[in-house]
Amino acid sequence: MPTPTRASRGARAGVNDGENQRRATSRRSSVRRRRSRDARTRATSEKTAARKIAIVGGGFAGTSVAYHALERAREAVAVTVIDRVGIAGGASGVAAGLVHPYTARGRVVWRGVEGAAGARRLMRVAASASETAADGGWRERSDDCDGGWREDVGRATGERRGEPVSREPGIVRPARTAKQGMDFVRYRSERDAADFASACVTTEEAKYLAPGLEFTDDVIDAESRGEPPCAGGLFIPKGVVVDAPRYLAALWDACELLASRGPAGTRASLRVRSITDVTELFDEFDEVVLCCGAGIAKLFDQSVIPVQLQGGHVLELKPDDSLRVGVLGTTYVAPLGETRAMVGPTKEYDATVDDFFDRAGVIQRDADARATRAERELRELASRAYPPTSSWELLNLKYGVRANPPRTPEGALPLVGAVTLGDRRVWVAAGLGARGLVYHALIGDWLSRAIMENDVSQIPIECRLDVR
Repeated sequence: MPTPTRASRGARAGVNDGENQRRATSRRSSVRRRRSRDARTRATSEKTAARKIAIVGGGFAGTSVAYHALERAREAVAVTVIDRVGIAGGASGVAAGLVHPYTARGRVVWRGVEGAAGARRLMRVAASASETAADGGWRERSDDCDGGWREDVGRATGERRGEPVSREPGIVRPARTAKQGMDFVRYRSERDAADFASACVTTEEAKYLAPGLEFTDDVIDAESRGEPPCAGGLFIPKGVVVDAPRYLAALWDACELLASRGPAGTRASLRVRSITDVTELFDEFDEVVLCCGAGIAKLFDQSVIPVQLQGGHVLELKPDDSLRVGVLGTTYVAPLGETRAMVGPTKEYDATVDDFFDRAGVIQRDADARATRAERELRELASRAYPPTSSWELLNLKYGVRANPPRTPEGALPLVGAVTLGDRRVWVAAGLGARGLVYHALIGDWLSRAIMENDVSQIPIECRLDVR
């Protein structure tokens, strides 16, 4: 066998060196590719990590904030609504709403037209989502959407699938005094407000709209004199009548649907539990939003969130006539289709935060003296507001506690903004009072923008809360 020469050994060594170099280069390339792949994976993971938002409260404000946050998000968000009862479990779920932008004198409330228009948009969104949910479409969401719908949510508050979320039959406010009728005429130039424009009507026209209405002699006399002019009532042709529990349940359907169509990792979920300490949410969530109605009084002292609690009972009645329009007054009458109408509320200024937790919801007529007294009072008020109610069958007696805000030069405005706790900012919507339906869409828009941009100045100064 020939012995390798020096030259052949050198040539073979050169070949081996080349192979080793190629192998080393290949290994380095493989490492670089693996590192690049790992970096891309980490970047993708970081990019798709959802921003976690806790919203305490499943009423008008909380559900609106949830919807607007999901609608506004350009990257993944995980929205969790936390409520001790579920969607529509508080005062929002007890009320039946009449949506319009006017005061009792016929003036437009602060941002009222904008707020009512926003509310109507959400109601249309909710109605569409409700139809999809009824068809089972909400169950087709992606695995990234952890919808928190519970089959029992809404049933305790009267939510009924298949019934309309809202209707637009119009709303009439009869003049209860001659002065009120004159105010309707005086401020009519303020009311040319797009779809929510209103018109002064005579007493006869008001009776045509709501057969059975009665008027005091001073209104009839002032109307007949004609100087100064006195209207028999105010009619809002596009006024909306809302089944509040039904609407909120449907708006939550809309949140789930929106989450299913959002960026990868977007989620909408519901937790049924109580919160007694805001800070217990800090470790899990990036943002905490408090929209818990009267429950805010349990979390913050009045010096921090200056709200006054007000209790109220409402009657759910079964009409025996063909009332279509909503009737406004000291007591409202809201027809929810042909089989139900809501009448109320009483105004009980001795309510406590314990009432909010222990008493709210459907209660027994003879549960206690308060219930008996409330039913009697509401029957009397309702018969004055719309006399035919005196023969309507009682279906349910309900109770809720609302948080009223302090009055400002612009009127009773909600408190919207942030409270700083340690090194964390907690977002707050409180004090919606009697105007939760008018303002809840605006609040959802303002707060979601403020949260996404971490900028409390996104909230109008007139109602901005910024406690440090």
